[in-house]
Formats: sequence, structure tokens, C-alpha cells
Amino acid sequence: MSNPLDHVDQLSTWLKDANFAVLELRGPSARLRLVNDGASVRVVEGEESPSVDAPSMTVCAPSPGIFLDRHPLHECAIALVAADVQAGDPLGFLQIGPLLLAVPAPRAGTLTDVLVAHGTIVGYGTPLFVLQPIEGEAS
Repeated sequence: MSNPLDHVDQLSTWLKDANFAVLELRGPSARLRLVNDGASVRVVEGEESPSVDAPSMTVCAPSPGIFLDRHPLHECAIALVAADVQAGDPLGFLQIGPLLLAVPAPRAGTLTDVLVAHGTIVGYGTPLFVLQPIEGEAS
């Protein structure tokens, strides 16, 4: 298996060609941040990524759509603030035309906040939920 750092030149080219300002890759013990200032792309060194036991994590929309906190046939939200959830449990849905896409919990934890109102149109990557991971649980 090749070292990911062997591909920094290719990533830099793609970043510049796509006219993105920043590309950040995080791992359990390191962070790679490429910054495109218009003239060149450079690697910016920084602190290590937070540990997997970070205080909280944001669950973002996996695609654009209409955010639903409940199934259209139900009256109550599928996940409530202060509720414990398991990895893979649905927290809400994205409606894309006739399709309902579940938004799963990425790991076990406690739902601490719902950031978007039911029925709001969201884009890819829009923060939807804040989850407090359970200490000691694997991600």
C-alpha cells in the first residue's frame, strides 16, 4: 500500500484545477491541509487532529434535499435531543423527490442538538445534528 503523502502533488494539482481554496484531510493522529492562494498550493502544518473521544461531533447532510426530522407518515421526530443512539440509527431523513434517504448516526452517542428545522432545504454537508460520542466506543 502506498503512502498517502506520495499523492500530495496530484492532490495539489486537483485543488488548483478545481479552484478550491482549502483541502483538509484528517486522520486519528495527523492532519494534512493544502491551501490554494491562487498562485500556488502549499502544505500547511498544524496540530494533530482531535482524538476519537472528541467532546462532540457534527453530523452533516450526505446529499442535498429537504430535511425531515420524522418519517412523513409519523407525527413524532425519529431522534430526540438527549436521546442515546447507536451507530447506524437513523437521526432524520433527506427527501429527494420521492426518495427518503436516512441520515444515520456515525457512532454511538447522545444527540445534543438538532441544527435544522423540519422541512428545511439543505445542501450537501449542511450541519444537521450535534452528537456527543460515548467514551470508549469505537468510531
